[in-house]
Amino acid sequence: MKRREFMGLAAGSVASLAAGSGNGAAQEQASAVAASIALLEGHVPAQVLPGQERAGRIGARRILMNSGGGAKYSKPAQLREAGYNATVVGGVGQLQMFDAVVAGLLPQGSPERVWAEQRIPEQRRVIKAAHDAGLTTYTGIDLIVFPKRLIEKFAGEICNSDGHIDITLPKAQELFRAQLREMFQQFPELDGIVIRTGEVYLHGLPHHGTSTAQKEQLINGGTAILHGQHSHLAILQVLRDEVCEKLGKKIVYRTWDFGENFHENRVYYCSVTDRVEPHPNLVFSIKHQKGDFLRLTVFNPTLMIGKHRQIVEVQSQREVYGKGAYPFYVGQGVIEGWEEYEWMMYPTDPKGLRDVVDHPLYAGLWTWSLGGGWDGPVIKNEFWPEMNTFVICEYAKNPARKEAEIFMEYARLHGLNHEDAARLREICLLSAKAVLRGQCTTLGAHIDLWWNRDDKIDVPDISDFIQKGLVEESIAEKHESVAMFARMEELSRQIAFPDSATKEFVAASCTYGRFKHAVVAEAWTATILSRLGEKSGVYDRSRIRSAIGAYDNLFRQWKQFQESTPSCSTIYHDYGFAGKPGMGAAIDKLRSI
Repeated sequence: MKRREFMGLAAGSVASLAAGSGNGAAQEQASAVAASIALLEGHVPAQVLPGQERAGRIGARRILMNSGGGAKYSKPAQLREAGYNATVVGGVGQLQMFDAVVAGLLPQGSPERVWAEQRIPEQRRVIKAAHDAGLTTYTGIDLIVFPKRLIEKFAGEICNSDGHIDITLPKAQELFRAQLREMFQQFPELDGIVIRTGEVYLHGLPHHGTSTAQKEQLINGGTAILHGQHSHLAILQVLRDEVCEKLGKKIVYRTWDFGENFHENRVYYCSVTDRVEPHPNLVFSIKHQKGDFLRLTVFNPTLMIGKHRQIVEVQSQREVYGKGAYPFYVGQGVIEGWEEYEWMMYPTDPKGLRDVVDHPLYAGLWTWSLGGGWDGPVIKNEFWPEMNTFVICEYAKNPARKEAEIFMEYARLHGLNHEDAARLREICLLSAKAVLRGQCTTLGAHIDLWWNRDDKIDVPDISDFIQKGLVEESIAEKHESVAMFARMEELSRQIAFPDSATKEFVAASCTYGRFKHAVVAEAWTATILSRLGEKSGVYDRSRIRSAIGAYDNLFRQWKQFQESTPSCSTIYHDYGFAGKPGMGAAIDKLRSI
């Protein structure tokens, strides 16, 4: 196809998008797609050539690490081929016997020792395979996890009055050092450790605990950080001294805290890290968004401050936005900043990776190719998370490239011609806008960002929308999202993927997204109108009844679609996360109105 023929077709697609809405968002969307198309003209994929230098380009001091696996990122050779130079393996940090501390603590033949000994050969094989592929290998450890027998023996010296292990106590530090030393004696080939504080998971660890409690909670949030900054400092001092200095191994210090603590608060972060001497083997991992991987959260203010090098953590499969069951493109938002940053952040604030990759403290990037949340949806194809991972990884390898340019490379790798690449681009840019409007808001009202996560639909807090007089605007916003997904659905059916399975999944996923956001729109309508009626004493019974009927029909159709479409991911449930009653129960209460 000649250039003028392609541009004519593309211009028609852009014009149809702009004509589909009377607001400025469509014009902005059309401009973005047109700019992306222009990048295709005469493009030769950028390469990292010998001798090229840029602060952000991956090099000897840059980490490009992945976790989570997936069809394209599960094997070391695949990671290396994709350009990664590091990976994280689990399980190494819970295999210590502590013989140097207490001889016979875990006697020969005991269930605990047999359990650990059976797992050591496999962990060595995993580490070797990563090294054979040329990857630096870290193991991930949650703090603080010890064998239950060790905790019972030293509880009086290592636990506080509530039974939680206190790392500021001398004996607790002694045992932590012993654990680190033994780990590297067992696995001398291991390159380093990724430390996490803030959450502790004991899945698959029948002989370990985090306290003297008889029944450990599924998530032991914050059990290592009992004294705020002092706990962080105690941990970091041990790690720096024992691992970085004495053993010459690497540490990535990762927190998973919320509420203006270490990971989110500039003052808190610096109050800890400024008191720790920098070391070439010590790096801090910071998520690119404040708090968690959620829309309506600002670019993380703790990035590129203080004295220590940092890697930036990015999630490709986001549990709050479908986990890849429907399109949600993060490449543009992560690299250039999300749409909402126009009103949430100052113009001079850093908003994306492009604003930090040249900073001297930038040490690289860490992607999660899969692995967000707990439950479903269970996806049948990894196309969307794979796309997100590819774009972020390629950008990390060479930040001189444009996000749209990398996106178009992904489209070409899937065999798409220029017209279909433009259609896929339009779907992805629309997805970011549709998710913001459908699950969050652009109206400036408060909303619980977790109300719709994994495959659960809870009841959102809509009081601020009512308080600010945004009832009708919020309903219109939710239906605008549905219209965007309908447009994506239309586009997806026109894309001629050479691979039939990919073609079927992409089309099915766009239909899935329309169903999900239509269900949300009707649930929102029924809920907010009923709350407004409670406040005013006057119920719009006709609209509430209509929304409930549409909600029921949509769920029925969605289930039928899943049953009749092999590539469809498992659908949502209308009950809340962690056993909460959720939206279904709330709708049932409204049926009597």
